[in-house]
Amino acid sequence: MSRQPNVDLQMSSMKHPSPLGGGFGSSGGPGSFTPVFETSPQVSPANSRRPSISAAAGSIQTPVPRRLSEVASGRPSFSQQAPPPMSHQVSYFSGGGGPPPTTGGSVVQGGGGGYSGGASLSRRASTASHMSSGPRPIQRADYSGPNTPSLLSRAGSPTLPLGNEHTTAPRAYFEGSGGFSGLDGNRELRQGQFIGSLDCGTTSTRFIIFDKRAKIIAEHQTEFEQILPHAGWHEHDPEALVDAMTECINKAVEKLEWMGWSRKSIKGIGITNQRETTVCWSRTTGKPLCNAIVWDDSRTLGVVREYEKKLEEEGLDIDDEEEDLKGVPEDVEIGTGGEDAAFGEKGDVVVENEDEQVKSDGDGLAEKVGAKLENLGLAHKGKEAKQGQANGNADVHVHKKRKGKEGIVDVTGIPLSTYFSAIKLRWMLDHQKQVNEAHENDDLMFGTVDTWLVYALTGREQGGLHIMDVTNASRTLLISLKTLQWHPPLLRFFGIRPSVLPKIVSSSEIYGTISESIGTPLTSVPIAGIVGDQQAALVGNKCLRKGEAKCTYGTGAFVLFNTGEECVRSNYGLISTVAFQAGPDAKPVYALEGSIAVAGSAIKWLRDQMNLIEESSDMDILAGSVADTGGVYFVTAFSGLLAPYWDREASGTIIGLTSYTTSAHIARATLEAVCFQTRAVLDVIEKESQTTLETLKVDGGVTNSDLAMQLQANIGGFNVARPAMRESTALGSALLAANALKLFGWDLSRPETLADVNTAGVHVFESELEEKDRKRAIKGWERAVSRASKWHEEGDEEEEEERYEEQRGLSRLPSRQH
Repeated sequence: MSRQPNVDLQMSSMKHPSPLGGGFGSSGGPGSFTPVFETSPQVSPANSRRPSISAAAGSIQTPVPRRLSEVASGRPSFSQQAPPPMSHQVSYFSGGGGPPPTTGGSVVQGGGGGYSGGASLSRRASTASHMSSGPRPIQRADYSGPNTPSLLSRAGSPTLPLGNEHTTAPRAYFEGSGGFSGLDGNRELRQGQFIGSLDCGTTSTRFIIFDKRAKIIAEHQTEFEQILPHAGWHEHDPEALVDAMTECINKAVEKLEWMGWSRKSIKGIGITNQRETTVCWSRTTGKPLCNAIVWDDSRTLGVVREYEKKLEEEGLDIDDEEEDLKGVPEDVEIGTGGEDAAFGEKGDVVVENEDEQVKSDGDGLAEKVGAKLENLGLAHKGKEAKQGQANGNADVHVHKKRKGKEGIVDVTGIPLSTYFSAIKLRWMLDHQKQVNEAHENDDLMFGTVDTWLVYALTGREQGGLHIMDVTNASRTLLISLKTLQWHPPLLRFFGIRPSVLPKIVSSSEIYGTISESIGTPLTSVPIAGIVGDQQAALVGNKCLRKGEAKCTYGTGAFVLFNTGEECVRSNYGLISTVAFQAGPDAKPVYALEGSIAVAGSAIKWLRDQMNLIEESSDMDILAGSVADTGGVYFVTAFSGLLAPYWDREASGTIIGLTSYTTSAHIARATLEAVCFQTRAVLDVIEKESQTTLETLKVDGGVTNSDLAMQLQANIGGFNVARPAMRESTALGSALLAANALKLFGWDLSRPETLADVNTAGVHVFESELEEKDRKRAIKGWERAVSRASKWHEEGDEEEEEERYEEQRGLSRLPSRQH
């Protein structure tokens, strides 16, 4: 295999192992974590968030305990005592504070005003030694080091611990600027050139204003409600998404003007969004018809099984000529259903005589189905049927079909899964009466979150745009990945009218302007970039060349590998998808993707459901207080496993528990679970591409954790490059918008024009684990996955969900039984 060269890491790159790095061997060995009661011997770089130990008096001090407990004499524990002066607190990362304990594991007060008394190293009120009592998880009250970052926040925000000179623009950065302006009516606002990015994620929305070097000028974030009506169900109120968007834009512009910059400095905006989340609204009123179904919702298992069976028995039509479709919206381009629409050949292509099937049915079912399709505007006649009639065989109707699950992947690049939008739309049509009626009356509008937000931004029912970019369209199960057009056989297969469809657009063009009706200060500002969040992160990390890869660690984790203009059909369980299209006349760039459903959401689960931590910022403290997981593996299959396993019956499993196990081991196993799954995806990518990656570019909230990134380098056996400004998702949509507006000279077809974009403060984590230890750990993970797989029996969840649906009045509508 060839080696993938390091790219874009030449600016301020730091190759420095994290003191939080851990491994699977004994403490002190290669890849091991610094023991609980020792400080790191590593010197922090000058621009690291960690306080440099060179700043301690003189030199590195001998390790001292980081926590104390009750002593045999009955003295109160350290957490119950008044805290010592800040200058004498023991650092989590650095030495100092006095000499080490000499006997009995106690700390003797030094001349510098250190701690006094003989404190046991166990948190138990006994004289038992630390070693005999086993490891004890550290608590926030026991921790006296520097602030630890949140693992669920957006990374790189100037208002959070990662804010530094690498992420924010200095006040004097721009020509003529002189700092903040006074808050009075006479101030004169300066004119600049900025690009805005609206980033609607799974749990929050943010609006960020960037300059030409991707420094953050102003930003605002707000969370919105997560609606969880039933186990495995996840919904959003579409109006809440609009409210969050409006608030973020208004507040960010307010901050911009407080800093002395005119709102007219914002020359355009890009939009990036949570993908696959499905929204339905009325064409007449412009109002949502029900809650949006979020991408990670798993209620549609029954729908998936139904259509898998349909694929096996009936198959997907192959039509050799353009269809005569009724009700196609103006400007919506419908492709052909011919064999040329497929980019793969793994599915089975069969030829069927339709009239023989009609005769064998004997009940007129085929005629009824044909009449129903005709009413929907989806009836068709294939070339073979016409040829049969020309030969005098008017009753002969021969059709080619793709059968089996692989056939649909040949066309769409993605498998039948609860993950994708058409499955969610089908559930809405089957269970939501108002959606069903709107569909039958041609009043239904369908889209992903980007479609809904653009519709709201441009005026809703008063002329709002109904569009979807190619990256989001590639996640619907309704387009040909080769033609990038809506695919008629798929519409017929799922029973969806073409009248509900938005126009498919490129990722970088001027679509329209912001309407005055939305109530923001950005009226008439152009919307010039739209891209799904994971593809946006690929662009934001400047993985614009074939062979470059990134991983975003957010609610889930997503690895994307740029395959250039070639649409690659995966043989090992990856998704083929559109990476971006940098203009309506530009050729699309494709990618292979491995989607991991659970990453930051597992940390949220430990915090909110299990109460193992109080804040996500406690995660590094707890997980870093042990040298390894003690043999524990956590398969975080909360709603099955996605790539490369694609096991919807898998169950969340914690295995390897013993009496030695503590909450710290489980916390560390949670971080490792993300890393193991990322490594599994990258293994597949290496097989597909015959390329060994040397460096993985990363972004997302979980990358705030030094420990998690060091674990990723150890488990993966490659370097992990983390930039200081990690808002790569927002940056990606900003790059695409600026590309369309010809702003800053940014040109995605010439990556060299982005040489100065977000290059400062890259931190490189290098693997510290020996290959034999890595292989042993990976083998253990694979055994754990095998235990978790196929746990749920087919039908169990469907019966439970059917009972719940009936209780809520959501049972399948009689008119849609099929």
